[in-house]
Amino acid sequence: MTIDADRWLEIDLYWFERDDIEGSVRTFWERFAPLMADVDGWRGIIVNAGWLVDHVMAWNGDLATRIPFPQGLVKDKFFTDTSPLLGTQEERKQQWRERFESRADHDGESYPDWTYGEFARVAAALRSIGDVEFGIAGVRVGTFVIGWNSIYHCDFSPWSQRHPEAFFKGPWVDQLLNVPALLSADETPYAAYPNGIAEGTPLTEFFGQQWGALSRDLRLDAIVLRDSMIGQGIYERVGPWGSSGPTDPADVVRWSEATADLVRQTKRAAPDALVIGYSNAASAVADWRVNCVDLETIAREGALDAWIDQTWAGAWNEVGAREDIFWNLPLQGWTNQLGFVLMRAAILAGTPTRHYVLTETFDAWESWDIIHTAPSRLAWGIWAYLHAFVMTPAGLVAPRGTYISWLNQGKRLLTESDVQFLTTHINEATIDARGATAVDGPTLVYSREAMSHMNETRPEASIKEWVDEQAGFLAKFSVPVSSATRLEWLPEVESDLFVLATPVNLSDQNRAAVLAEIDAGRPVVITGAPGGGIDPIILERAGIASDGVYPAEWVFEAERVSSRHADLPTRFAIRHHWSSSSAADGVEVVYTVHGSPALARRGSLVIWDPCDVKHRLVEYSGKWDFGRHALDESTPELMGSPFGYVMAAREIGRLLAEAGHLNVRPRAWDDTMAVTSWTSADGSRRVLVGETEEGFRPTTDGDWCVRLLLPQGAAHEVALTYGQALLLTVRDATIVDSREL
Repeated sequence: MTIDADRWLEIDLYWFERDDIEGSVRTFWERFAPLMADVDGWRGIIVNAGWLVDHVMAWNGDLATRIPFPQGLVKDKFFTDTSPLLGTQEERKQQWRERFESRADHDGESYPDWTYGEFARVAAALRSIGDVEFGIAGVRVGTFVIGWNSIYHCDFSPWSQRHPEAFFKGPWVDQLLNVPALLSADETPYAAYPNGIAEGTPLTEFFGQQWGALSRDLRLDAIVLRDSMIGQGIYERVGPWGSSGPTDPADVVRWSEATADLVRQTKRAAPDALVIGYSNAASAVADWRVNCVDLETIAREGALDAWIDQTWAGAWNEVGAREDIFWNLPLQGWTNQLGFVLMRAAILAGTPTRHYVLTETFDAWESWDIIHTAPSRLAWGIWAYLHAFVMTPAGLVAPRGTYISWLNQGKRLLTESDVQFLTTHINEATIDARGATAVDGPTLVYSREAMSHMNETRPEASIKEWVDEQAGFLAKFSVPVSSATRLEWLPEVESDLFVLATPVNLSDQNRAAVLAEIDAGRPVVITGAPGGGIDPIILERAGIASDGVYPAEWVFEAERVSSRHADLPTRFAIRHHWSSSSAADGVEVVYTVHGSPALARRGSLVIWDPCDVKHRLVEYSGKWDFGRHALDESTPELMGSPFGYVMAAREIGRLLAEAGHLNVRPRAWDDTMAVTSWTSADGSRRVLVGETEEGFRPTTDGDWCVRLLLPQGAAHEVALTYGQALLLTVRDATIVDSREL
């Protein structure tokens, strides 16, 4: 059976043997052919050739030239003990220290003196040997670049030193690509510019032409514009101007136009090669609002062939996987990445750009090793991200393909059993998602009108529009969210519950669609700041009054009002960007912040002014170097307190239960379990459950338990141990199969 999907594999050039290119390529295919064998969409291999833009920018047209690899690159020390870290936090930290005391040193120099011609031979051998000896025809081979001038402690790249105007001081790393830059005059001969660079040549044009020449000369079929190429900020809600957009709307337009031109020029210079974008592993809403990149408009132009959501959740979520820090970045964890994928899927829906999710394994440069330390969570991620649906008027749409990163760690390849694990889960999840007919739970609703208005008027302001980030935290407390849609499609799609993010500055037609949903008495959740983030007429329907002033003051304490959540503290510390509001008589207020209702309900309508989280890359100044200088904080410490999210999750569950839809009730607030559910082609319901969280409990001992309440009225208790994931099959309200992932 062939699978109508795309699949890409990633490996570093240093793994191949320069003195035995064909032999090492044959070894590559002997191991990895099963990953490609049943896929009949785009199939490709992306080869890392030194990370930075230099191998593109400095190309002179001579295949005998050495590739200008960064000098001084330092790999992490890879560890070999991949057993789970269990027990209390202190016990786990001791095991972590012992893990790295017995670590394996990295294996020598990063790159020998490869020439461009030898790289071309690798690409040619991957295509020919894959086709002739393994039956994998039509394989595309490409490379990637990142928009930094240094990585892994290496020296600043020579090309960036020659053209410092092409880089700028970023908010979290030393130098990032200055996409709108005009280059200074340069007499150096380049492949596309044999007479040198003329003063004022746009950086975007130069990059595109150089890529075009490199693509033709080396016969490369694709380029991935990776970290800080399309959107300079990465790993958090951060961009060229820091944690918010610029004050001048013209700067948003300028930066987005330059980024669009980079994509355009790259495609125009090599029209037969694919141009693939790469997310920043953070909020998709922030792509435009903070990173100043209008991804939707770029995608609609047609030059961006595909987009990778870099769902490296385990690399940022799993503890004890890095030598110099125990906690990583829980804000980028498993459920958060699901929220980001859903929102980007809605943004890209209806464009020609193909949407991919990333499957992590281990890393060619860093120490983490998720496929061996947390395989069940990894399987959960594969299934969850490939079942991240967009509800469109034409039906459900799932991601088009998978990008697998990486295939090597040092000279070690993924094992045959690793390849079987990946092939089985990715293939089965892809086929299952293609046949899905319905999806349970809340649906996130993207409002482009609201984002456009903010960028045109107050790009530096916040109206709590980060719904994908908020959904990622709600999902930690078992809100079964796995679908998204667009506000303009509201009258044409159906959901158990719509989560309407910042419905403000809407057209009359879209406002009427929102009001119709509310007035029909169907369950609706509205998120956003009462000050400027919610249409006044919609706000009035919710029984909330506001002065309309955008949030300005930060408040750090909330008060629970509702007695329904008596197991939670009356007062708790949160991090809340506050604006003044009040509730009318008859509105049920759940909790307040500084006297203003933050979570309230009127009938079947819940309105939520969400608290924020601490984005430590921005808030703690100094160069952030893959966690080594970040604070050692767990998820609750970064959140301030989880209880605002716990109560919001419970109120959403209450709405779902009252409407007769599937809902999930954790045994206690810290029974954090991720749950998603959909109807498969055979009519059965699939329920995916996973224990995916770190830090909410002081120990890994015990179990995590939730109660599944099915639409037919049946209830099932599901208990998981630490790190466990299950795929349940339900027919006629009965669990007929429970598969451990």
